[in-house]
Amino acid sequence: MKRLLLWLLGVALGVVVLLGAVMAVSYAFTTQGSCPAPEVRFGDEALEVNGYCWQVPLLSGQLDKVFASPETLTVQKLGTLYDAHPALTLPEWASYATLTIENTAGSVVYTGSAGDYAGFLFPANGEYKASLTVWRLPAGGTVPRFEGGNTGAIRRNSRLEKPARPTGWYGFSFRFTLQASAEVELSADRVEQGGIVGVAITGMTGDTAPTVETDLGKIQCARSPGGWRAYIPAAYNASAGSHEVNITVNGETLTRTITVLPKDFGTVELAPEPEASEAANNEFRNAVWPLYEQPAREKLWAGGFACPAENYMKLVDFGQVKVVNGKQGSKSNSTRLYTIPGDSCRAPAAGVVVLARNLALTGNTVVIDHGCGVRSYLYGLQTIAVGEGALVERGQSVGSLGEELTMDFKLGSKSVNPWLLFQSSGGLFWRENQ
Repeated sequence: MKRLLLWLLGVALGVVVLLGAVMAVSYAFTTQGSCPAPEVRFGDEALEVNGYCWQVPLLSGQLDKVFASPETLTVQKLGTLYDAHPALTLPEWASYATLTIENTAGSVVYTGSAGDYAGFLFPANGEYKASLTVWRLPAGGTVPRFEGGNTGAIRRNSRLEKPARPTGWYGFSFRFTLQASAEVELSADRVEQGGIVGVAITGMTGDTAPTVETDLGKIQCARSPGGWRAYIPAAYNASAGSHEVNITVNGETLTRTITVLPKDFGTVELAPEPEASEAANNEFRNAVWPLYEQPAREKLWAGGFACPAENYMKLVDFGQVKVVNGKQGSKSNSTRLYTIPGDSCRAPAAGVVVLARNLALTGNTVVIDHGCGVRSYLYGLQTIAVGEGALVERGQSVGSLGEELTMDFKLGSKSVNPWLLFQSSGGLFWRENQ
């Protein structure tokens, strides 16, 4: 019995020695090269590590070897950056990152995640200091920031993932001078009557909206991930030829030119219509015209618009010259469709219902604001199924159709060709996600 116990003790000691030897070898051959590469860039500059702590798994994740270096007061100098929003590029292994940016007065102008930084605009040109921490954590891990202690210390692995991978962070500290100037780009410099030109305004600082002035209409700017966006309509009756566009950004005015090309929309024979009463006209003006001047919402649509009626026949098309008793009149700013009573009237795109009521001039009327000054006006519905303030999605029913539907799509107060919207054609869909 005594021999058996001694044998068992010897085996146990042998196992311990073996495990110790394995651990020693594993420890010795696990180097800092096992940590992920700190491939982080701000703008076009590679950032230098200023402090780190990594736990590298040993023995299939049973233990960790720690590599650590405390953060110092050293600040990397990046020099002058000319991009108003220097891109923050993180390595593929990054789980999340926290970024804080201060101005020369020590006031924090931004603090948050790398994802939120994508929508941040610097308040002004000048000098800034930033601190960044980039983490790699196991999926679902909520480990708080830890201090590394002495390099080489062994810790127990958290075992939150299999196979175990290094867990930890790199810290960065850097300063830079921002010297950006605005840039303006048009989706096109030539557009047919009824079309839309997209405007991208980038490379600017501050939250003050740019102003866009042109005789083609009153233009409003809306924020975009990269700066500001605007859309310029070439209405059905816009004069052919060159039109100057002046974009003022932070006191600097940039000028572009758009050439409007004439388009023949054809003619349509119409029977005389009875004149509306002054009361009906006043009601319409009081309900609808103020919408033309409403501030531009953020962009709400995504992709092409849908025709409100799935089954229809055109009665009067956009831009057609109306002929009554053989005499040519004005062009049509709207499109009138023959529809099937009771069919669903669909929201052309996502938006907010800003008008839903019966008007003497246009019958049951629904107006949807799609953002950036784009609104759809739907007249002559049989019934209304939404209320003002409701959020609607593309294709959602806003009511039922009667025998005729009149639809008018406007940028501000200027009507544009709806068929281009249904075809996802033109400046309204240029750089949609930028």
